[in-house]
This record gives sequence, structure tokens and C-alpha cells, in this order.
Amino acid sequence: MVDLRNMKQAVSNMVTSAIYVTTQNQKVKRGIVSGGNVVIGNRVLPYTAAVDIYFADGDSVWCLIPDGGRMAVVVGV
Repeated sequence: MVDLRNMKQAVSNMVTSAIYVTTQNQKVKRGIVSGGNVVIGNRVLPYTAAVDIYFADGDSVWCLIPDGGRMAVVVGV
């Protein structure tokens, strides 16, 4: 049986490393999934998943906020 918690942590570590360099120039933020939205700081935004990943309420995710800032695009866990 696959241990999803360990798999999610490994993917999260990889995504964190890959995104770290780009956060200075892009609007990539860390957020928490909550009931069909993602909470980033004091903002609550609807989201769409950019890649086929598994996440649920309470999970911490990486989000790209396109210009306009009305929706978050989940790009990793």
C-alpha cells in the first residue's frame, strides 16, 4: 500500500525547492485549502487546480495568483 502522507511530503519538498527561486519574481504564495477556496494571508480566493494533484481541506498548497488576483491556481502541495 502506498503511504500518501510520505508521498505528499516528498512532492511538497520537491515543489518547494523548485518554486523557491521563482517566488521573488512571480506571485507564488503558500495557502491553505478551505471549503472550495484557498486562504492566502487574509485573502480568500476560489481556486482551480493547474495539475492533477490530490489535496483536501486543511492542506497547505502552492498557488499562483494571476494578474487581477481574483482566483488562485494551485500548482503544487
